[in-house]
Amino acid sequence: CDYLADRAERNVSLDELAAAAGIGKFRLIRLFRQRTGLPPHALQLAHRIRSARRLLEAGHTIAEATAAAGFADQSHLHRHFHRSLGVTPAEYQRRFSA
Repeated sequence: CDYLADRAERNVSLDELAAAAGIGKFRLIRLFRQRTGLPPHALQLAHRIRSARRLLEAGHTIAEATAAAGFADQSHLHRHFHRSLGVTPAEYQRRFSA
């Protein structure tokens, strides 16, 4: 979990994560789900969304938050942000600054 949190802005492959943990990737997925309730990629997305939220709260533009949090583009951020929080990044920013 810490490995993903420290590298949330970049894509960490399953092979890289398994090598860092010192176990096979299929065992890693099983253990990860047992302990966190999420697969590794979902946890990585959660870290990215949290990072984007903090940046938006600090007054950064959506484009800046997208790039800094490690999303491929604004539509990628929009899709996952809305799925996770129920609001778009622009709506979130408006509500937070109001």
